[in-house]
Amino acid sequence: MSGARFDFSDAVVLVTGAARGVGRAIVQQFAGAGAAVVAVDREEEGLLETARLAERAAGPAMPGDVTKEATGVTTFVTDIRNRDEVTALMASVEERFGRLDICVNNAAVAPHEGLLEYRESLWETVYDVNCKGTFLMTQAAATLMIRCGVAGRIINFSSGAALKGGHGGAAYASSRAATESFSRVAAMELAPHGILVNTVRPGLIDTQPKPLPPRMKAALEARIPTLPLRRPGRAEEVAGAVLFLASPLSSYMTGSVLTVDGGSSVGSYSDRKIVDDDSRYFWFSAPDAT
Repeated sequence: MSGARFDFSDAVVLVTGAARGVGRAIVQQFAGAGAAVVAVDREEEGLLETARLAERAAGPAMPGDVTKEATGVTTFVTDIRNRDEVTALMASVEERFGRLDICVNNAAVAPHEGLLEYRESLWETVYDVNCKGTFLMTQAAATLMIRCGVAGRIINFSSGAALKGGHGGAAYASSRAATESFSRVAAMELAPHGILVNTVRPGLIDTQPKPLPPRMKAALEARIPTLPLRRPGRAEEVAGAVLFLASPLSSYMTGSVLTVDGGSSVGSYSDRKIVDDDSRYFWFSAPDAT
């Protein structure tokens, strides 16, 4: 089945966490849809690789800098936890493009550690990136959109971990739940400016470098059969949801959480035969009394 086709040829799109995984897939799909994409991450090498891959999605290259002009992708090395760097990033976007239409706040970190051993420094890092970074980027993007008179889109990222507990995820899961709550507030406050704020909540997505460490591989192999679709998601499937939220098709959505988890938040799959031996219900199948 062919994918949906979007046209973002008139849009300026900023994507954080663009050096790999879902962020890279988002950049590629926006570039393939004709957008001018600003790819942001702390890792320069990964950003340049993202830009090279986006060149293929955007079509034949023109002479010049293939990581920028030819691909429709401009790369910025930025720490989203730092207000000064975020301010400088937005100033560069405004100077170069004159506006910002779509901001995708995909950047996040997910280190896990047992609750009783969880280090304060690690907790602070998770919240700095996942919550403070999303806040700073949302605030700065909205400010630029309003100044430029753009009724834009801001798309934040959560996780299926926000819905249920998991060993080692104290900081990550709670930070993702906080992002959802923050995004609802942002949606309310930015609605008068025509800016729509929505959140994507992915489930298990296959973005890990291969081969996997043995313990992680075993854990995933045990988990996958319990997923309703019985497979992990692909990065491009999450990117497709982002493009939908950025498109005119979602024009009456704000403050929403779009779940892309193959049904894992609905329940766990089981191929065991369903048997109900509860004697209290014998009458369901008993002959009608006469």
